[in-house]
Amino acid sequence: MAITDHMTREQLAEVQASARMFQERYDNALSPWDRRAPAPTLGQTVDDYRRETLVKMKKLLPENHKLRIPVRRLDDDTLNILDPQICRAVRDEAYNPNTVPPGELRRVVETDGNGAKMVRWIGTECFTRQMGREGRRVVSFMHRYDSTGRAFR
Repeated sequence: MAITDHMTREQLAEVQASARMFQERYDNALSPWDRRAPAPTLGQTVDDYRRETLVKMKKLLPENHKLRIPVRRLDDDTLNILDPQICRAVRDEAYNPNTVPPGELRRVVETDGNGAKMVRWIGTECFTRQMGREGRRVVSFMHRYDSTGRAFR
């Protein structure tokens, strides 16, 4: 038997409303990744919803990040402290070009105050670098040197 089996309709609505507040916070943290937080299910406690969503969110962090910790084992006080830190770290890591594999670009969606969405591409190299051919090293523009770098006489 679940705890929610003995709750009234008003109590269930109150639990859902408090879970929706956390869902909004998680949606804001996941918006640069162009993702949304899952909706809380009816009968799921707020703490269970928070833990399950934070487990999914921390998978977006790099492997060596200090906040990749076992969230399910945290007590409630520690969860209250680490929850905003994980949200901030997930939002910041979306803009970190060092977490993008070489030769790839990550799509980051920014939403302004009016709701307009802008797409930025984050990566270690500019996409135009692959369009050109490899250049040769310029030794001199005055042609006083040959291709090996020795001076003409």
